[in-house]
Amino acid sequence: MAQRAASVWTRPPRAKREQPTLDRDQIVDAAMELLDAEGLDGLSMRRLGTKLNSGATTVYWHVANKDELLELALDRAMAEVTVPAPDEEGWRAAATGFAHSLRTMIHRHPWTVTLFGSAPMIGPNSTRMVDRLLTLFGPAGAGAGFSGLGLEYAWSLLNDWVVGAAGSEAIWKQANPDFTWEEWVEASASYMEQTTRTNPQVVEHQREVWASSNWEQVLDEKFAFGLDCLLDGLAARLPGR
Repeated sequence: MAQRAASVWTRPPRAKREQPTLDRDQIVDAAMELLDAEGLDGLSMRRLGTKLNSGATTVYWHVANKDELLELALDRAMAEVTVPAPDEEGWRAAATGFAHSLRTMIHRHPWTVTLFGSAPMIGPNSTRMVDRLLTLFGPAGAGAGFSGLGLEYAWSLLNDWVVGAAGSEAIWKQANPDFTWEEWVEASASYMEQTTRTNPQVVEHQREVWASSNWEQVLDEKFAFGLDCLLDGLAARLPGR
């Protein structure tokens, strides 16, 4: 029995004479609209067909199943991520620019978080991003200077950390779209008072940092702090140091 292709990108294309009216880009555009509005649970082949005013058969002409559709959608989202060249400002400034660009994309499309690692990211936008990261952290030109496995560890460490840090932020915002942090602190005040007896430092920290601060600003500063620490660590491991 023939095995399913490992990725939508590795499946042989169909003959153009068989192609339906709707093209792949239109289908991915509609899928991303559903994903942005309702998340992964809001996307189905049937709902997508309805949104496109077309039968599911048309969608299945382009993709074999929902997993392949999600591969296409994730790669489309990766087109929004920029990787600056390591020019006069150096590799570290470029890495910072990339990290903030990836974070912005994840906040815009929270559904991408659980898709990272679910399938080989070998689409054109994903491979473009990785190629530029290899230049950024590599040994040539103004790159950081890593090579071989060190180069793999360096770029993937930054990428994975951003996905984790920005992902938790995006998931919270998606789960609580109309609930401010101040409201959450107020709603949990009674419970946290009870918690004071067993976990006093948690309650004191909440009062000192979260209850009296601008939540968005704290998140931004926390992300910047973590990013600086990560880049400090990579800088300390540069070849020749």
